[in-house]
Amino acid sequence: MLEEDPQVIEALPEVIEVKAVGGGSDLETLLFEFTTEMRAQFDLFRRLRAGAESLLDGADEGLAKQARADIKAATDAIALIVRTLEKIDALLRQLERDRLDAEERLLEARDPEVLRGEVEALIAARVEQAVAERLDAAVAVRLAEVAGLAEGRGPPLACAEGA
Repeated sequence: MLEEDPQVIEALPEVIEVKAVGGGSDLETLLFEFTTEMRAQFDLFRRLRAGAESLLDGADEGLAKQARADIKAATDAIALIVRTLEKIDALLRQLERDRLDAEERLLEARDPEVLRGEVEALIAARVEQAVAERLDAAVAVRLAEVAGLAEGRGPPLACAEGA
């Protein structure tokens, strides 16, 4: 969407920060679409202002006066677009903060006993995994010892020294 079109992003001044586009609400989608349209208008007014500035040099007084008026109008429009985009950005940030707050409230509202049970289950699963790993290692060592005895090599040195 927005981040995929570098021409649209380059049209904005450095003041405007481009947010990642997520699969948000209808309002977020509308705000992103509006941002895209405002960026196109920003580029249009920037080109109009540049065209009017080129008319200032060597033009007769009437044409120069009209060009100055066009420059002022384009500059005013650009300023309004930038303020609007900043407000859209603030709205999107607020929507994100609200979403995070709602998720946090949802987590906080959960029953502490349920949470305790989930944590205990995670701990038990980790303990079982660690015990299984140690048991597998011990069995592998014991199988190697038994295999050595079966081949007639005798007990391992550690067992022979302890006896």
